[in-house]
Amino acid sequence: MKKSQEFALRQCVGDLNAICGWKEYVFADGPASGVRAFDLKNGRNLEMTVLADRAFDLPYVSYKGRNMGFASKQGIRHPGLYVEDGVRGFLKQFSAGLLTTCGMTYAGAPGNDGRELGLHGPFSNLPAQQVCVRDDYEGDELVFRVEGKVREACVFEENMLMRRQLTLETERDVIRIHDVIENQSFSTDPVMMIYHINFGYPMLDAGARVYTSATRIAPRDPIAADGMEKYALMEKPEMNRDEQCYFHTELGSEAFAMLHNEKLGMAAIIRFDGTVLPLLCEWKCMRAGDYALGLEPTTSGVMNRSDARKSGLLTYLEPGETREYNLEIEFTDDPAMIDDYRARAKNP
Repeated sequence: MKKSQEFALRQCVGDLNAICGWKEYVFADGPASGVRAFDLKNGRNLEMTVLADRAFDLPYVSYKGRNMGFASKQGIRHPGLYVEDGVRGFLKQFSAGLLTTCGMTYAGAPGNDGRELGLHGPFSNLPAQQVCVRDDYEGDELVFRVEGKVREACVFEENMLMRRQLTLETERDVIRIHDVIENQSFSTDPVMMIYHINFGYPMLDAGARVYTSATRIAPRDPIAADGMEKYALMEKPEMNRDEQCYFHTELGSEAFAMLHNEKLGMAAIIRFDGTVLPLLCEWKCMRAGDYALGLEPTTSGVMNRSDARKSGLLTYLEPGETREYNLEIEFTDDPAMIDDYRARAKNP
């Protein structure tokens, strides 16, 4: 919505939240009980839920009334239920949704790096602080912003603070993610971030395809290598099928990944700086009941922190140093835009 349109719209609608806006609430039932959340809608085609008590995870996102994200069987769970326990600790809390952020000082596979580290780190189970929602005008365009702080800290160890801002545009169907991480400790500490962006049915369906700006794509393991010929093609769910992961690298500074569902005539496009997030993990999970596609920009890959250090992928922040991460997720049914990204992809 444009500022120049607001006066006329108010003549028809007294409460603009009926058209575009936000609401705040707290879940009151089951494992989600007590979780603070916000629902936002942009007045065009895009609606989303933000979980303030789960570090701004996005469990539900819909475009033109169609579900976009992977909603796991666990549903939304309170962060107080989290227990770090290898792989299972994270997976038992993995509501997934369109966005689950992993990090900050470690992410990826579990492993030993001076101590035992669980899968994907604690970030998505950290409640945010100083959370607020506001509407602003960027020039003539109304935008909605959810922002706050998330801290990962331990006595005698790390003290990382992230300032996060999620922006929902109203003139385009775009979600913007702006993160600034500051090392508030007095030692040089590692930073590992994985933006676990997950698609589910009906956006994910047999025949949908992945396109990226990567010039190099490699399978994670022999199981993924067996399916290399179809890494970009989504298939129907199969019972007990193993997950497959593919590493997209050499992405360029104007990096992107797109999931195109031709049957729906829709695409989701993720844009980011491939020099800051140099490895995109494609998590292809065609398993019945856990049917998901993850397109995951990362700072240091998805192996464990020790492996990232040995490979030279691990990043660090000095005391007082900050680093920014910016991503956009756009949803579209514009054939010209979709064709443009298909033409720009290195893996058509």
